[in-house]
Amino acid sequence: MKEKLFAILLLCCSSAAAQQAGQRVILEDVAAVVGGEIILSSEVKMMAIQAAEERKIPMADTAGMRMLTDEVFQAEISNRVLLHQAREAKVEVTDDDISQQVENLLNNLRNNYPSEQAFQRDLTAAGQTVEQLKEIYREQASNELLRQKFLQDHSHEFPRVKVTEEEARQFFDSQATGNSPEQVKYQYMIIPPKPGEAVLEEAKAKIDSVYKMYLDGTDFGYLAEKFSDDPTADKGGDLGFFSKGDMVKEFEEAAFSMKVGEVRMVQTKYGWHLIQVESRRQKEVKARHVLAATRITEEDWAKARELAESLRQRVLNGEDFYKLAKENSEETTGLIESPNFTVLDNIQPAEFKTALQGELSPVPNSNRRISGLVEMKPNGYLLMCELDRKEAAPLNFEDIRQQVIERLQYTKAIEAYVEELRKKTYIDIRFKGWSAVEAEQ
Repeated sequence: MKEKLFAILLLCCSSAAAQQAGQRVILEDVAAVVGGEIILSSEVKMMAIQAAEERKIPMADTAGMRMLTDEVFQAEISNRVLLHQAREAKVEVTDDDISQQVENLLNNLRNNYPSEQAFQRDLTAAGQTVEQLKEIYREQASNELLRQKFLQDHSHEFPRVKVTEEEARQFFDSQATGNSPEQVKYQYMIIPPKPGEAVLEEAKAKIDSVYKMYLDGTDFGYLAEKFSDDPTADKGGDLGFFSKGDMVKEFEEAAFSMKVGEVRMVQTKYGWHLIQVESRRQKEVKARHVLAATRITEEDWAKARELAESLRQRVLNGEDFYKLAKENSEETTGLIESPNFTVLDNIQPAEFKTALQGELSPVPNSNRRISGLVEMKPNGYLLMCELDRKEAAPLNFEDIRQQVIERLQYTKAIEAYVEELRKKTYIDIRFKGWSAVEAEQ
């Protein structure tokens, strides 16, 4: 591990060393000059050694090392060409992006170690501190971001390339590792606790009283500050500008249908609101509100659980999960009758994933399974129905054929574009390549 860290540090430092050396760089040590920038032979050799370690190519394999070194050398020339063109085009990247990239590089290095202590031990042995390593990485990060930004800005100039089925299969075989992730098709329902009639009547009476005071001439902002149960009370109920999708359905429908200056009472799951629309701009509304909140009691939660358990049993008795969810669920926006497969690890919120990973009960006369109840405060009780599942399995070309073709097309387009840029860039190659002597040093 220590040797690997040393190699990485040497590789990172070599570019800076070349620049600092200036006139002192001996001619024989220059591998190439690209657009006025020097690539040292020592840089190329260090990159080749690191690549050989990753690909498990012994340095005693002279023929293998020659081929690998030439591959690394040509790739580095292409990188320098892109960097030269980015600078010529005056491409800029932000300090924040560079700092984030530095942290990513540092974390990738840290992940090679079993503990932070082991990382710090090897770092000290290499004569470096974390801050020094960050400075070393800054140039590397800046250069990489410049190349990426240049390619993004000039993607419209990429040539069109064709990819055959055979090329795609060969690319897949060379790249594919591991398994395709576990995937599921699912539906869900969330059964909310609902306030009792007495609580609803109390909230409605409060908002009626506030509305009457407003009609009698009391300032709306003052009423919100004095009577609203919402955190915006200390700002006079000011919600600022909001777009569709920012508020609950009932509130949003009212606000976007109201005229400027209009005041209206609306009920949502949070209670009763008195809304005043203040202004509009494009697809946004600015409003204030007074909230008379409806408190949820333990009894309300108990009733929600009882309902959720009864719905679960009705599914097990043969009723359609989707239909029951449409009729009873708190949230139906993401509810789909015929959903697609979703990677299990990507499912959000976390309670959805937890339910699907827990114990699932088979639904009679179907391939479906239903979860147990999962409490999702403050929303309600969650039920998940698994419609189908694909277990993790070795990657199959047919399953991701189009993605493979698109990725290879993009890769080949960049290669062709860089090849055109190489013709427009000053390149002086002096590198003599790998020799058996290198393995003995």
